[in-house]
Amino acid sequence: MAFLPRLRVVTGKGGVGKTTVAAALALAEARRGRRVLLAEVNGRDRASLLLGVEPTGSKLTSVLPNIALVDMNPRDTLREYVLLTFKFETVYKAVFENRVVKNFLRLTPSLGELMMLGKVWYHEREREDDRPRFDVIVLDAPATGHAIAMLRAPGVVQATVPAGPLRENARLIDQLLRDTKRSTVHVVTTPEEMPVNEAVEIERAVCDELGMRIGITFLNQRVTALPPEIVPTLNVSAKEDKRLTDAAHVLHAREVRRLAGEENLQRLPHKMLRDSVSIPRIVGADFGLQSLEAIADVVAKALAREVEQ
Repeated sequence: MAFLPRLRVVTGKGGVGKTTVAAALALAEARRGRRVLLAEVNGRDRASLLLGVEPTGSKLTSVLPNIALVDMNPRDTLREYVLLTFKFETVYKAVFENRVVKNFLRLTPSLGELMMLGKVWYHEREREDDRPRFDVIVLDAPATGHAIAMLRAPGVVQATVPAGPLRENARLIDQLLRDTKRSTVHVVTTPEEMPVNEAVEIERAVCDELGMRIGITFLNQRVTALPPEIVPTLNVSAKEDKRLTDAAHVLHAREVRRLAGEENLQRLPHKMLRDSVSIPRIVGADFGLQSLEAIADVVAKALAREVEQ
């Protein structure tokens, strides 16, 4: 049975290409006819730059066929939550723009993270013309530590906030995250020591603590092995043509780095390696929509093989 999650959470160490993978996921899902919401968290409109569209900020906007985009932040999301709940702008301004209340909210554990997850939950449930408005939401979550804190937020609120609408919302959000038929977490890593360490940390938190599902792991900028005869052949040829010496050294260094990267990747849990997809390193002066489309091609093939385990 094909696994078609409603929520795909993308995270990993900062700098590993997390937003790039999230945007490629959105493109790949849109290609197969699914209506996609790509939701950034404090993303500073990086996804819009990758997609080659105008920045949307915190306003949810259709930007490409089958793709809508929003860049969430705690302040605007809180305002949206209150207006959806109480319906009146005057109530929001009178209560939530009050200095004392603002200080209280700032000190409330995990409230900002919960509000942003609440927006995701709302759009996951939202319907248009008697069908879901979005078939899938790709959440470009923060980097490792902040992502884990965000995913913990519903549990923290349920444990610390008195009974009422906020705690009930936290319970519903928690249900969505833990529903392994609706939600999955995609970890992005590069073949380097620290990114792999953080990928292992995410896997432990997601599986052992949060009870969520780990989906496809994206091994970004993975270098493919050279044919084994290339470097020895160059070394032999370099004896007759000294211009080939530098090329042989460069390729040898490349192979040494590749092998070190492969050793790092072997520290990933077996399931993450088994369910991984390698994204080749793309070298060029500009990384634009064309490069993103090439990564989406790789992601699309992985999604086509994605099945419920």
